[in-house]
Amino acid sequence: MEENDFREVWRWVLSVGDSILSIYKSDFQIRDKGGNDPVTEADLFASEFLFEKISNQFPNHGFLSEEKVDTNSRLDKEWVWILDPIDGTREFVKKNDQFALSLGLVRNGEAIWGVIFNPSTGEFFSKNRNTFFAKLNPPFATEENFRTLVVESSSVLEPLVEEKPVTKKPILLVSLSEMKEGLFSDPFWQEDFEIRSMGSIAYKLGLLSAGFIDLIVSLKPKNEWDICGGIALLDEENFTCFPLKDKGYKFNQKETLSFGLVAGKKTAVSYLESKIDFHQLSLKVKERW
Repeated sequence: MEENDFREVWRWVLSVGDSILSIYKSDFQIRDKGGNDPVTEADLFASEFLFEKISNQFPNHGFLSEEKVDTNSRLDKEWVWILDPIDGTREFVKKNDQFALSLGLVRNGEAIWGVIFNPSTGEFFSKNRNTFFAKLNPPFATEENFRTLVVESSSVLEPLVEEKPVTKKPILLVSLSEMKEGLFSDPFWQEDFEIRSMGSIAYKLGLLSAGFIDLIVSLKPKNEWDICGGIALLDEENFTCFPLKDKGYKFNQKETLSFGLVAGKKTAVSYLESKIDFHQLSLKVKERW
C-alpha cells in the first residue's frame, strides 16, 4: 500500500459522503433487518459503491461489510477492508448527526489504517503517517476538500496534553441505548466522570482519536465493522484500547464479535481503573444487544 492509494480512498469516501448526505436530507427508504436493526438506501449504496471501488483497485484484498453477505474467502487474505457504511443507522433514521461511515484496513489481523467520516457534520478523521482531523464543507468531492485532507494529513498534531494525575473529570462517552438501559447507573459514573451519551461507536472513536474526548466505555457487543476504522486511528503512544471480555483486538476473524470496549487516553484509562477493577467491569458486559 502506497500513500497515493490511501489518498484515492479518501476521494471515494468524499464522493460517497455526498451521496449519504443527499439521502439523509431526503425522505429515504428504510427497512428493518429484524430486532430493531434498520437499514437504509444510504447504507446499501455506500456499501456497494466502496465494494466496487476497492475490488477494482485492490483485487487481491478481502472485504467485509455489515451490509454484504460474508464469505470465508476473506479469512486467508493478508489485506482486508472492513466497512460499516453507516454506523449509527438508528440515529441516521432519526435525522440527528450522531452517525458516521467507518472504513478500516487490516493487515494480518492488525488494523493499520482507517477513516471515519460524518457527512452531517463534515468531520473527517483518518491517518497518513499520523492520525489527523479535518472539518469539511459540502459538497465534499471537491479539489479544495481533497487538498485540505492532504495538508492536514501532512501536519503533526500537537501532543495530547494530559494532566498527571487527573485533576478534573474525564469526558466519558457512552452509548445512548446503554445509558437508557441503566448500564451506567452506578453512582461513581456520575460522580467521577463527565458522562455523555451519543450514538455511533465509530464516531466516538473518531472524536477520541482527535483528542476531543478522554474515554469511551461500552458494555455491549461490537462487530468488527463497528470499531475497526476507529481502532486503527488510536496510536499506542497516546491511547489504550481493549475489549473487556477478550484478550485483545485481532481483526478479520470468522466470528466478528467482541464483547465490551474500553478506549481512551492512557491517563484516562488508568483513572478509570482506579475507580473500578476491570474484572468487575467485565462482569457487567452483556453478550447481546
